[in-house]
Amino acid sequence: MNLQKLVYNFRDAIETAIENGESGTFFRKFPTGQCGHTSDMLAQYLIDNGFESIVYVNGTYYGDEWNDRWSHTWLVVNDQIIDITGDQFKYHQEPLKNNVPVYIGLKNKFYDLFEIHQSGKHKHFGLDCRWSNYYELEQCYEIIKKYLNDI
Repeated sequence: MNLQKLVYNFRDAIETAIENGESGTFFRKFPTGQCGHTSDMLAQYLIDNGFESIVYVNGTYYGDEWNDRWSHTWLVVNDQIIDITGDQFKYHQEPLKNNVPVYIGLKNKFYDLFEIHQSGKHKHFGLDCRWSNYYELEQCYEIIKKYLNDI
């Protein structure tokens, strides 16, 4: 499967579910604050479509002010960053401003802003029933799957 098509298809499916009122409260502020959960579900979708080497990355941006701290999560597949929630930073000031809804590519100056801690980077194996929010994520993933276009 084509990675780019899968990733764009997943973002489109989320937006369609939201437009149809089927996402419930889970994505009520999408993409803001949803990067971790969205990355988890996207990882599962990529695994379901044959991708095996998926890395979950979470970093923190530390601005100049004590309260200017933001976290962000994305995936890395085949040495490419996969981020479908980067546009949650569209209203921020530079250097954190980012209005790109789907990014597939090499690390750039936006991702360089985030400090990655040792525990913030690990291989992703898909949705795990041992997670406390597994059932909520699984339900949301099932809704999203209804809107995925056949590729």
